[in-house]
Order: sequence, then structure tokens, then C-alpha cells
Amino acid sequence: MPKDTKTYAVVTTAVLSTLSIIFEVIPSFRIPWGMKIDFVGVVWVLAYFLYGLKEALGVSVITTLFILGYSPTTFVGATMKFIATLPMFLIPVGLMHSPFFSEKTSRSFNRLPVMVMMCVLATSVRLIVTSVVNLYWAIPLFWGITSDAVLEVFGGVVPFVVFVASMNLLQSIVDVVVPWILAYKFKLAEYLGTW
Repeated sequence: MPKDTKTYAVVTTAVLSTLSIIFEVIPSFRIPWGMKIDFVGVVWVLAYFLYGLKEALGVSVITTLFILGYSPTTFVGATMKFIATLPMFLIPVGLMHSPFFSEKTSRSFNRLPVMVMMCVLATSVRLIVTSVVNLYWAIPLFWGITSDAVLEVFGGVVPFVVFVASMNLLQSIVDVVVPWILAYKFKLAEYLGTW
């Protein structure tokens, strides 16, 4: 099947969405309000490395809808997974327009300095976004308490941010490093990629 057809895009989106959903349903480490360390986001970032933004968004939206209907964390868990993982492939999209990229193709990410820069920037954005959204929406909604009460439970702003950041830091590293190795060191981008 030619890689530049709509059929190929539909098939690859379906396959990657199914893989992402499988990673969602298998057991993983979960923290009290529902966040877990998993490989769901790995597939989303891999979709970006292989097929670009449109495919990554398609896979992430399909998986998010599944999480919404399947997961015990329902709307909160699905929304937080989407919000937290989005920077992991949106920041690379922004980087494509920087001077570091002479060509606007997936091959541009096959350099360690670029991957490190991408990981640091995407993780920084993720940590800021998840800290704010967890404090003012997700945890208060999930626990049924106010943001001030959340800070009391964690012992203040700094311990709260450190805790949220520590959980998201590990997931961010997994979300970038694993798909990067698969795409460029195992050459999936070369054999299966379309851009």
C-alpha cells in the first residue's frame, strides 16, 4: 500500500490508536487522583515522528475518547492525559520553525541535541501546564475540595509543584525518549514514516 494515500493514513491511525488503547488498559502505576505512568503518550509522540501532526492529533483524540468512556477517572483523567501529553508533540511542531531545522521533515529530529532540546522545552511546558491545571481544576474536582485545601494537603505551593513535576517529569522522559529511539534508532521513521 503506498504511504502517501488516505487509506494508509487511516490504517496507521487505526493501528496506532489501538496500540495506545492497549497501553491504556494494561496495568500501570497510578497515583491517588488518577494519573499513571504509562506508554499511551509514547504512541502519540511516535505517531508525530512517523506521520506528522495530523496523525498524532488523530491518535490522541481517539485514545482520549476511549479513556473518557473506559477509565474510572472518566472526564478528569481523559482530559488531563490529553492536556499533559499535547506539549510533547506540539512543542516539536513549533521547533520546526526555528533555525535549528534546515529541513521541515521528521529526519530533523534524528539528532541527539535536537531531541534533548525538544525534551527539555516540551517537559518545561508540560510541568507548568499540569501544575496549574491540577491545582485549579483536576485535583479539586477529583477530590471535591478547594485549591487552597489541596495546597494544605501537600504542605504548600512548592511541595505541590515538586510532587506534580516529579510525576510529570518521569512521564515526559518516557513520552519523548522511547518513541525517539523507536523512530530513529530502530529506523521506524525511515521504513514507515511519511514525512
